[in-house]
Amino acid sequence: MNSPFIFGKIAKGNNFTNRAFEMKRLVANFDDKVNTILISPRRWGKSSLVNKSASLFKKEKNKYSVMIDLFNIRDEAQFYSYFAKKVIQETSSKPREWMDTAMSYLKRLSPKVSFPVNMTNDFEITFELRDKAEDFEDILNLPEKIARAKKIEIAVCIDEFQNIANFDQPLLFQKRLRASWQKHQETVYCLYGSQTHMMTTLFERKSMPFYKFGDVMYLSKIDSTYLTEYIVTQFKNTGKKIEPDTAKKITEEVQCQPYYTQQLAHIVWINTDKAVTSEIFERSLTELIEQNAPLYIKDTESLSNTQINFLKMLIESERKDIYAKELIQRYRLGTSGNVTKIRTVLINKEIIHLVNSRYELVDPVFRLWLKNIYFKS
Repeated sequence: MNSPFIFGKIAKGNNFTNRAFEMKRLVANFDDKVNTILISPRRWGKSSLVNKSASLFKKEKNKYSVMIDLFNIRDEAQFYSYFAKKVIQETSSKPREWMDTAMSYLKRLSPKVSFPVNMTNDFEITFELRDKAEDFEDILNLPEKIARAKKIEIAVCIDEFQNIANFDQPLLFQKRLRASWQKHQETVYCLYGSQTHMMTTLFERKSMPFYKFGDVMYLSKIDSTYLTEYIVTQFKNTGKKIEPDTAKKITEEVQCQPYYTQQLAHIVWINTDKAVTSEIFERSLTELIEQNAPLYIKDTESLSNTQINFLKMLIESERKDIYAKELIQRYRLGTSGNVTKIRTVLINKEIIHLVNSRYELVDPVFRLWLKNIYFKS
């Protein structure tokens, strides 16, 4: 029997758990043509939420969604080719239509469309781009042109959007995107990414082109109650038993982080024949930490002693004031100015973030590894 817990891929069906409020808000934004910026740390379920919302949106007549992932996109030229390809692919059903759409709407750019050998469901497109505004506009306005011509509505969802900050001349590129997309009436955009600090910089700073581009949603953790019920139900549906208190311990150990909740529940399920015992839970928690340990060892090697001491302070201290003189002395952090520098570096590295007026580690299993293994050794 396969494990009922899924991690490392888009959560669908029964594995998509309690994002009803966020999903309703996002689908409403799609319907009302309100652009959305979705921000949260890595592995909090952004992609699953957007995928589910986009699926609901396109169930309605004449509504389409275009899912784009910029994870491997490294420059502006790559972006234009990939953007055009995905828009054409998701709004036309046949290879012949792909060719016709490219030639019809992007004729001025002399598009070259090629089909991989022995593949009928994919294609590549490249352009002869000049450094002229109308060339970029032709591509960026493509979804709006198609939507108007076909009398449809399109939701364009772009994952890892913060990667555009690494392009050459990123501000100029962002201005081009904003200048085109803000005029669209039949196309709506959902932009999201896992590097919280960079996403916040792109959309929250007044000096940036995408400031006030749309509704900014900060994804929160899923409540432990819902996750606990989900775990108990999944065990029951597969003929195994876990007590609610033990299921709740799973969520608490990983601080209700969706990815690790699924991973730890999966390990517990694998280790259980009939009913979960405290020994099975503890062994499974140790396995979770050990599986991720190589990554954490590498991470700590890149940190200074004072940065490690700062993390130790966050884990051991119950105080919110990171500038307390007593804490600075106890954890050998130097001066308050040095604490500010350490905090900034760790935020930029996506190692810590601010939650409810308190700094904490983004990765809850990294926290467990530091607390139970690294600091004890």
